[in-house]
Amino acid sequence: MGYFSSVFNAEQAIKEYVVKWEEYEGVLSFGFLIKEHVLDLAEGSATKSERSYLSDGSFWDETNESQLSIDSRCITSFEGRSEEKIRFKPGDIVEMVFTKCAVLGIVHHTPPTIEEAKEGFAPDDLYYTTPHNATWGDGGCTHYHMLPVDLFPPRFPVSDKLQKKLKKVYKGIQKVVFRNDI
Repeated sequence: MGYFSSVFNAEQAIKEYVVKWEEYEGVLSFGFLIKEHVLDLAEGSATKSERSYLSDGSFWDETNESQLSIDSRCITSFEGRSEEKIRFKPGDIVEMVFTKCAVLGIVHHTPPTIEEAKEGFAPDDLYYTTPHNATWGDGGCTHYHMLPVDLFPPRFPVSDKLQKKLKKVYKGIQKVVFRNDI
């Protein structure tokens, strides 16, 4: 959509965009993403936060994991999520949003809680998910490490057949993957 000097200005632009496109019936936007970058760095780049919004412009989720990239190295700082900010639980069906598409998937691990982060579990604000078209191989099953801002509840009903397929994938993953192994 554009570049803005503040998160507030970007949020205002989202509201204007939603109002502008309401008159075009049938035109849907999946949602919006605001990435807040750290400026004035001598080298590398840094994302301060990311926020996602639903197609109606309402706030959905955010990640405040600081990511600093220098010479292809990524340095992160994450201290866990409060339990009430963990929107999805293992076994939940979600829409996984990538750059140009969204696919259905299932959550098999959540970001660590504040308590888990203190105990040393996965130091990233990531959900571990498996897409509906997952394939199994020698290394296990296709899966993705997704930021909370890239996961949404399904916008459309999920067929019983697809729900069963995703639950079967979930059960298979639970047999071979444990939180400490990820």
